[in-house]
Amino acid sequence: LRDFYSSLQGWKFEEGKDTPDYWFTSDSGIKGAILKRRNAKQAATIYVNVKSIDDCIDEAKSLGANVVVGKEEMSEGYYALLEDPQKNVIGISENKS
Repeated sequence: LRDFYSSLQGWKFEEGKDTPDYWFTSDSGIKGAILKRRNAKQAATIYVNVKSIDDCIDEAKSLGANVVVGKEEMSEGYYALLEDPQKNVIGISENKS
């Protein structure tokens, strides 16, 4: 997949320091990453960077969201996956300070 996007878009990737098989775009004009699917039906997920992942999870739950994957650490910070009230999955991330 890295080869595909590198050829198609000219993106460069760097493997996460503490997250094997999690490749972050570098010097690509976008902030993003690719990783291996957790299951065959997994779709692409859009991530939004937030100031506090814990606060965002709490607020999303109070608004009717479900937590698909709770807060997990990665080399650059933390991420979680939420399911909105219409069953759309969105990722949230928080950078390490």
